[in-house]
Amino acid sequence: MMEGNNIHPTAIIDGNFEIGEGNTIGAYTVIKGNVKIGDNNYIGPHCFLQNNIEIGQYNRFEAFVAIGALGEMGAKGDVFLEDGKIIIGDGNTFREYVNVHSPVKRKDTRIGNKCYIMNKVYIAHDCQLGDGVMMSALTKFGGGVTAGDNANFGMGAAVHQWTDVGENVMVGMNAAINKHVPPFVIVAGSPCRILRVNKVGLTRRGYTDHDVNQLNLRYMALLEGDTKPHNELEEKVVAFITTHEKHLNKFKE
Repeated sequence: MMEGNNIHPTAIIDGNFEIGEGNTIGAYTVIKGNVKIGDNNYIGPHCFLQNNIEIGQYNRFEAFVAIGALGEMGAKGDVFLEDGKIIIGDGNTFREYVNVHSPVKRKDTRIGNKCYIMNKVYIAHDCQLGDGVMMSALTKFGGGVTAGDNANFGMGAAVHQWTDVGENVMVGMNAAINKHVPPFVIVAGSPCRILRVNKVGLTRRGYTDHDVNQLNLRYMALLEGDTKPHNELEEKVVAFITTHEKHLNKFKE
């Protein structure tokens, strides 16, 4: 099981542990519980992985990262789901002192592929991150937050529990997200408000100038209830708003 891996002799491994090949586990790291690790991951010194975790390949965990602690429920008392787990995809980076907590209400806390999680980030129980999510230093997600693909969170941003942030949203530094945010916009402030369409981010993702400009012109109409999308971008906005229909008035604030 350990062949083909570089595991420091001071590392402590206990429980139902599975590991692929080409992994590095640093000094004084502790891994315990039902932990499954794929191939070619780097787990730096003093990391702590516990309870039920599945990790893909080519991930990088820098020093003092903690994955798998019980979700913080305050006065309710912390809860551990026996069949709940943390699922981490491929090619993610977790910088120093990142915390990711085990699920409490959903079946998993999930992180997609190619996310970059900077130092001292807090990802609470039941959060769901898509692919390519960027979380700058000191960003905080309350329990159950969903972040769509390629969402980008500025330093110190905070997202209220059970709030959904759509794909390709850019969140300003120190923003307070207390309501669902539809896709493809830039938001900032405390509380947050929509500033404009994230035209630069959409162009970088390969969308045509025509579709991006059309979305920019029609975005407020979509928020006001226009349900006849003209392109793929508008279809995604309409789908998000339809799913969160009871919060539609908050989008206009």
